[in-house]
Amino acid sequence: MVRHGRPALAAAFALLLAFALPPAASQAAACARPADWTGGTKTAGEVWTAWWRPDPAPIKVSAHFSIRFHLCGPPVSRVSVRGWMPDHRHGMNYRPVVALNGGSGTVDGLLFHMPGLWQLILGIRGETARETLIAETVLE
Repeated sequence: MVRHGRPALAAAFALLLAFALPPAASQAAACARPADWTGGTKTAGEVWTAWWRPDPAPIKVSAHFSIRFHLCGPPVSRVSVRGWMPDHRHGMNYRPVVALNGGSGTVDGLLFHMPGLWQLILGIRGETARETLIAETVLE
């Protein structure tokens, strides 16, 4: 006898997700560095992959910098960026400004005010998904 209760529905939903997720994940994983870039850092999530690079590079303590980024994955409607020091449990003293143009953009107004481990946190929002990508850098 076959029962069609919640366990069967949960299994069917899990199977549906297993077949639905790989195209987006493989699209994000296949993200190539933009053709006109030298250098840059690749940070991959399940939905999106980001290439990003600071300007000027390298990032220096208490010096303003910008970031240029390129995203691979489904269409993006919003990107937020913030800096965070996990060892000290605080962020930056500045609020950066993000300019988004399709899957690429710039972030101005960043400043890491002290040495140590910093996380650059990208909050990405699309029509069907949200994701947070985290890249780490150590400033001396």
